[in-house]
Amino acid sequence: MITVLKERKNEIISSLYDAIRVLLTADDNRVVASQVFGYAQRFAKIGISEALVRSLRDGIRSPSLVSASIALKAVAVDDEICRNQIVAQTLCSLLNKLAGSDANKTTIVAKGGMDKLITLSTRFSDDPFVLHEVIMSIICTLSLRAPDNATRAIEAGAGDLAIRVMNEFPEVPQLQKHACLMIRNLVVRNPENRTLLLGLDIEKIIRTAKRNHPSCRTAATDALRNFKFLNATRFFVGCV
Repeated sequence: MITVLKERKNEIISSLYDAIRVLLTADDNRVVASQVFGYAQRFAKIGISEALVRSLRDGIRSPSLVSASIALKAVAVDDEICRNQIVAQTLCSLLNKLAGSDANKTTIVAKGGMDKLITLSTRFSDDPFVLHEVIMSIICTLSLRAPDNATRAIEAGAGDLAIRVMNEFPEVPQLQKHACLMIRNLVVRNPENRTLLLGLDIEKIIRTAKRNHPSCRTAATDALRNFKFLNATRFFVGCV
C-alpha cells in the first residue's frame, strides 16, 4: 500500500483509500481495545499518514478528497499520530477552505468543530505557526458574519486561547495579527462577547500588539474599533 501511494501519488486510487478504511474499521464495537488500533499504529509508523496527507494537497479540488480524508481519520488513532504537525496543518487547511461556505460553517460547528479546534490548540500549544496559521485562522473563518458561531467559539474557549497565545508569543507578529483578526470576528456582532473579553483585559493586549508590530496595526485597530459600543471615547483616544 505504501509503495503504491508513494509511486502513484498523482493518480486517483480511491479504492486503495477505501481498503485502508475497511482494514482500520472494527467489526465488533463491543471490543474495547480493538485489534485495528494496533493496525492503525503500524500503518502510521510505515508512513501511511504522510502519504495520505500528500494526496490531500490539492484540497477541495482533489477527486479523492472524501475517501482519502476518511482513510486518514481511520489512521489517526492516538496522540502521537494526531500530534503530527503536517497532518494537522493539512487537514486544518482543508477545513478552512470548506468553511468558506456558510452551509459548511454551520455543519462544522454543529459537529463540535469549535471544541475540537480548541483541543487541537492544546496539543500544539508550543507551536505558534500551527496556532495562528491553522487553528485561529479557521476560527476566524467560522465566525465571520456568523454570530451564533462566534458565541460557540467563545464558549469553547477561543477568547482564552487568543489571550493566552498573545501573552505567550508577543514576538511573533503573524500570530498577533491572526489573533486580532479572530477577536474582531468574535465581537463584531456579539455584544456579550465584547463584555466578556473586556473583563479579561483584552484591550491592553491588543494595544501592545499594535504598538510592537507594524504589520499588526490594521488588524489591531479593527479589533479595537469593534468594542466602541461599550465606550467609544475610551477606545478611540490614542488609537492612531
